[in-house]
Amino acid sequence: MIGAGPKGAAIAAKAWCLRKEHFDVQVTVFDRYEPGAYWSGNHGYTDGEQRLCTPAERDLGFPYSHALDASVAARMQANFSWQAFLVAEGGGGRYADWVNHGRKPPQHQDFASYLAFAFERAETEPVIATVQKVTIENGKWSVITGRGRNASAYDGFDGLVVTGPGPAKSKVVQVKDARVFNGIDFWSRIAERQAAIDALGVNGVVIIGGGGTAAAVTAWFLRNNHRVPIYLINSQAMLFTRTANFFESRLFDDEATWRALGPKNQRVFSERLNRGVVWETITDLLADAENLELLPGYADRIEAPAPVGVSPLVVTYSNSQANGLMRSAGLVIDATGFDEWDFLRLLPGEVQAQLTDDTMRKAKTAAMARDLSLPLEDAPRLHAPNLSEAIGPGFQSLMVLGAMSDRVLTPYRDIA
Repeated sequence: MIGAGPKGAAIAAKAWCLRKEHFDVQVTVFDRYEPGAYWSGNHGYTDGEQRLCTPAERDLGFPYSHALDASVAARMQANFSWQAFLVAEGGGGRYADWVNHGRKPPQHQDFASYLAFAFERAETEPVIATVQKVTIENGKWSVITGRGRNASAYDGFDGLVVTGPGPAKSKVVQVKDARVFNGIDFWSRIAERQAAIDALGVNGVVIIGGGGTAAAVTAWFLRNNHRVPIYLINSQAMLFTRTANFFESRLFDDEATWRALGPKNQRVFSERLNRGVVWETITDLLADAENLELLPGYADRIEAPAPVGVSPLVVTYSNSQANGLMRSAGLVIDATGFDEWDFLRLLPGEVQAQLTDDTMRKAKTAAMARDLSLPLEDAPRLHAPNLSEAIGPGFQSLMVLGAMSDRVLTPYRDIA
């Protein structure tokens, strides 16, 4: 399994429960940094202070179905639930505080601690190394980490799970300039970010994107009292929120209703509540901001007129009314998305060839198996939960991590 994030933690925890029920399901987890790295605030993607867009009760075991076994679900709840973590970490005090404060979604850094707790309790210590490539040897996956003399091979895996958002993927043509950031390095290039803020003068900040990352960046400026003009270029008319709405929430774990929807409605729902979702606490903060202006449209390019590094950046964007619109800025954050297909570069050429273009990728993901594996020829199982929109909306997010781990591990329980 590549990635020691929430999906990796959920699978490791469920495997531990299966082993306790005498199913010999073993997992090996690889991560280049640490458990929960992309949530801690130490490696980009967040400053760790944002709150999840998911209720804490939708934890590693939710919805605690009996898909594998009732005793497995019970073990998950007793050992790996959010409540179990709070009780174990604070002797019950943290749990009481959480309830008394309204059971708010945890901050990202607390969620990272929860994931580290789960790996430790599951007796699964991630291999901290960069995966360089994955090969197929004797019908099984082999994972190679490191390079040259530092290379190590891990062999004999019946299945491979790829997780994580992938690197930043820009849809905007842009110049290389220290004042241009993406949804990852905005949180890690702290000195350069501060230098750009200090030099803003009358120039504002342009943030490109309409999802959670763009909203989180915008909220960061507001929370830190940066009263500079902020321009949010967004193709949507507004920022959509995820709320505790029964009609929305039930679709994440109501498989029958999801299958009854047509592909178009499934796609709209998934994009509305997975990719372009913002938590209410952030939208409330943004709604009160007097220095924030929403610019409907699509950003086309970011330029740095001469003298480079001194003159304001220029963002060109378009909407249904006009092309070539311009907005100057002293700092630009491109938060348009991440490359969820980045794992392809690790795979053998014969596997990559089956996923070379968008048409082939759409066909493969539409035909994804119930265990969230892609239908590849002459290859062991390759599970890609982040691409499981056709199977259900919750498996690609944090909404039903327990059901996701059930799906992935079921075939290996049968093998064992």
